[in-house]
Order: sequence, then C-alpha cells, then structure tokens
Amino acid sequence: MTKATAKTTKAPAAKKAAVKVAPAKKTATKAAAPKAAKPAAEKKAAVKAAPAKKAAPKASKKVAVVFEANCPLATTVSVAGSFNNWAIDKDMLKKDKKTGLWVGKVTLDSGVYEYKFVCDGQYWDEGDNKIKHV
Repeated sequence: MTKATAKTTKAPAAKKAAVKVAPAKKTATKAAAPKAAKPAAEKKAAVKAAPAKKAAPKASKKVAVVFEANCPLATTVSVAGSFNNWAIDKDMLKKDKKTGLWVGKVTLDSGVYEYKFVCDGQYWDEGDNKIKHV
C-alpha cells in the first residue's frame, strides 16, 4: 500500500504543473490581442482624419464672380449683398464703354448669396433680391 500512496502523491503534482502552464498560454494570448487591436484602431482614426483634411480646402475655395448691371443713366453703380453686409459703397462697378453695361468682379467663397445693384448710391433694384450661386 505504500506504493499506491506514492503514486497518488505524484499525480496531483503533475496536474498542478499542467494547470500552471495553461494560464501562462492564456496570458500570452491576452497580451497579443490588445497589440492587434491597436493598429486596427489607428487605421480607423487615420481614415476618419483624411476626409476632414479634404473638406477644408473646399470651404475656403475663392471664386471670382462677375456682376453686370444695365443702368444706362446712372453715374455710379455698386453691388450690395449678403457677402459685404449690404454695403452700398464697397463693391463698385465700372461702365464698359462698348456695351454700356456696368461690370465688376468680386471674389467670394463658395456658397449662395443675395444681392442688389445700387445706382447713384440711393436707387436699389426693385423687387426681390437676386441670388448668386457660387
């Protein structure tokens, strides 16, 4: 009977060794998982950041817009609108001697603007505001 007792003592020692090895493998697997997750998160962050950079140049795109007014009897013509806080003396037009039209260029950001022509500093276009899509 002494032999049986010795074998029983050896068996639990072998099981303990196996149990110690198994957690070591799980720990290594858990340690490897976060490393794999970080690059995936970094890729997602890089993808989200890229469109934001592309959107900024579109918003600041400047366009030269030509305004033409047919005011044959006027001595001065300007364009007032939502792009210049409706200032009547800021964006003046020049009379084209060949066509008789008043022409002016204004540099604007992309967007939609309302405007009216002002002849001789006091006579605004009648009716609704004109709309310019830039």
